[in-house]
Amino acid sequence: MIYIFGCLVITICSILIFKNLGIHNAFSKGIGIAVALSVLGTISLSQNYTQSLIPEANDGIGISNQIAYWIIGEGRWSLEMFQTMFELSMYITLVLIMVYPIVLVTESKLVKKTRINNSMN
Repeated sequence: MIYIFGCLVITICSILIFKNLGIHNAFSKGIGIAVALSVLGTISLSQNYTQSLIPEANDGIGISNQIAYWIIGEGRWSLEMFQTMFELSMYITLVLIMVYPIVLVTESKLVKKTRINNSMN
């Protein structure tokens, strides 16, 4: 859960910083950062899940990397839980990837419309 909270804070802060610096398409750049962090989390969870499928590699079940630990935390670890967390992370990543171009096009159109309205006044 720490990782998820940290990603939200980083994404929101980056959008605010981009807007304050006057960088074009600040929201889409923030979504891009969220996509990158989500991909990193998905890769970590997939590695954790596949590592837990190899009983010879571990003495029981455990978390195999720090990012997966930050996402899953302490709890009742099971193969089903690892699989569920990985699949959920994968779906979130896919949704963010699909949302990115929509936000980029919408943001670009709004900026273009605002510039046209400002030049007419």
